[in-house]
Amino acid sequence: MKRRLVAIIVEGGSERTIINLLLENNLLKFQTDDLLDGRPISERNGSKFAKKFLTLDLENKMVSIIRVLDSHNEKFKLSEPYRKKVDGDPTDIYTSPEIEILFIIYMGDYEKFKNQKSGRKLTPNAWCKKNYKMKNVKSPEFVRNFWESRLPELVEAIGEYSKLSKDPFEHTLASLLK
Repeated sequence: MKRRLVAIIVEGGSERTIINLLLENNLLKFQTDDLLDGRPISERNGSKFAKKFLTLDLENKMVSIIRVLDSHNEKFKLSEPYRKKVDGDPTDIYTSPEIEILFIIYMGDYEKFKNQKSGRKLTPNAWCKKNYKMKNVKSPEFVRNFWESRLPELVEAIGEYSKLSKDPFEHTLASLLK
């Protein structure tokens, strides 16, 4: 049986940091050794991703693509010669509206956040800055420092986010957890 590689494509530094924390602590269904390029990948353009990674000698291994992103509008197209190296369609893991929603869930403020008065509603990023005084909430260093000592709480927030997700058929980070 052919071993599969996992290409986990992340939108930004916060997502990369959370995936790395989960990988480092053996909390995901796959391990670093299973990853294409041995790490989360930042290349979100399908054509550029294919040229950079699917032209490598993969030793007859198929690649499963997992994209961690917050936008439902982002397209990922692979041309036909590269598709035969990919196992099925990419799996999109959504963290909408933003990955910072995990902080809000952890703090127990999801309902307050969700029920903001109409008008200028704060994004999760702005909410964290205003309500929790988290100045560098998008900084990979801040994300690592915050969650590294709270891994059970991170896993709990990921699970809770999955329950709160609008679309029950939408994949969330919880679907990657062991």
